[in-house]
Amino acid sequence: MRYLVSHELKQSVGARSLFALHEERVTLQEGLVLDALDGTVEVIRTNKGLLVRVQVAGRGHGQCARCLAQLDYPLRLQFEEEFLPVADVFTGAPLRIPAGADNFLIGADFVLDLHEPLRQYALMSEPLNPLCRPDCRGLCPQCGRDLNLGPCACAPVVDSRWEALRALASRLDTEEE
Repeated sequence: MRYLVSHELKQSVGARSLFALHEERVTLQEGLVLDALDGTVEVIRTNKGLLVRVQVAGRGHGQCARCLAQLDYPLRLQFEEEFLPVADVFTGAPLRIPAGADNFLIGADFVLDLHEPLRQYALMSEPLNPLCRPDCRGLCPQCGRDLNLGPCACAPVVDSRWEALRALASRLDTEEE
């Protein structure tokens, strides 16, 4: 996910280049691994640097929010970011990056590294509460058994906060009879 872009930085404003992105497995950070990434990287020369448009599809991995089983989920990312060079491509002289700029940077080696933007966008697109299946029953809160495999022998726990409502329902049932 690193592309040498010195040629693209020498082009006139508006020039476009297209790169293929194919990665079998990418570890973006601990616990964030993507597999079978396929997509395109379009690079457009701007007056300041390079506008990079990325479209990629692959698979992410996670844990079910209810039963903690490992699961895979489809991942589609689409983003565009402007990358600014830290050095002039012709002279190698350092360039001034505007204060407060939140752009990604192209180092003095003129290599465009998509690792960090891909990590950020993958984190934003992760499901908040991924489920192994829509009807996942989760884990027993007492013994920890996976309830998808069958019931456990634990007695049902009654939440004491519902006791007043349960008493009211019993009283209403008694009054109706």
